[in-house]
Amino acid sequence: MILENRNLIEKIDKSGMLKLIESFDMQCIEADSITVECTYEGNYNCIVFAGMGGSAIAGDILKQMVEIHCFLPFIVHRNYGLPGCVNEKSLVLAVSYSGDTEETLSAFEQAVKIGARVVSLSSGGKLEELSKKAGTLHIKIPSGQPPRCSLGYIFFPIANLLKKLGHIKNVNVSKIVELARTYRNVYGVESRENKAKEFARLMHGKNIFIYSGELLLPAATRWKTQIAENSKQMVSINVFPEMNHNEIMAWNFPLHLVSNSIVFFLRDPQDNERVKIRMSLTGEILKSKAIPVYEIESQGIDVVERIFSLILLGDWVSFYLAILNGVDPTEIREITYLKKKLVPFS
Repeated sequence: MILENRNLIEKIDKSGMLKLIESFDMQCIEADSITVECTYEGNYNCIVFAGMGGSAIAGDILKQMVEIHCFLPFIVHRNYGLPGCVNEKSLVLAVSYSGDTEETLSAFEQAVKIGARVVSLSSGGKLEELSKKAGTLHIKIPSGQPPRCSLGYIFFPIANLLKKLGHIKNVNVSKIVELARTYRNVYGVESRENKAKEFARLMHGKNIFIYSGELLLPAATRWKTQIAENSKQMVSINVFPEMNHNEIMAWNFPLHLVSNSIVFFLRDPQDNERVKIRMSLTGEILKSKAIPVYEIESQGIDVVERIFSLILLGDWVSFYLAILNGVDPTEIREITYLKKKLVPFS
């Protein structure tokens, strides 16, 4: 079978996505060693993480951490400009792996103009140039791979920065490294019996729906974006309890879509008790309509570890699904087309 044959996989995976997934443990170690010096001390009225795509997922995880450990508003901004609440008392984190993401550049320039305290992160590009010109702190990370394969490089330096500023507790990088290595063995190509391959086979040719509670929304979002970019397949996500107030009614029509759908619940021990009940009841409703429902539990003690446990599993699933779809996981033809057709950002 193709998912057990590395030679056949590599014929489809022409750009080497598999090697990047397999080496995530080393990326985390290297990322955690990046020196981050910050003199921005004092109180902020909010923290804004400005980023798009693969860069923004790190912001989603950090948002959960900040909201657990302090009362400071944390906004993940996926757009041009900045929210209206940002002023000179705000901390703006402008994050773009390439350094050329136009929405992030827009946010950076507005933050500097407003007089906010600004930190940027990129592997180079215009963002680094603008940061040097403005005299703001810039964190440089290694270049040369897709942004969505660089979560470690993006997450750990910013997490260490926020730890120094007192907004989150220390992130135990060794736990994430251990998790990545364990998953490489459990979900790797040579492992014939593994959940990542099973889930990919279940998803193949299906309309995919992923539901979670608020705490695991970063993981659900990551599953959606990875399946979209890597597997080139449609997937929808929603969050409990909101899903119960509207989308639950959509599981009736159109019949051809409903009958060809598959649902995954991402569960966490710290989900609200009422959310846990809602998930169980929703599962009963969907199963009564002959819709396959699968539940996946996060693994680990720490919240960050549990979120990463599902993110890493989702990365493996999206890779195997891409292989089943016969597409190079790294290729992003439509995104490249859009960027070429857009008038250059200035």
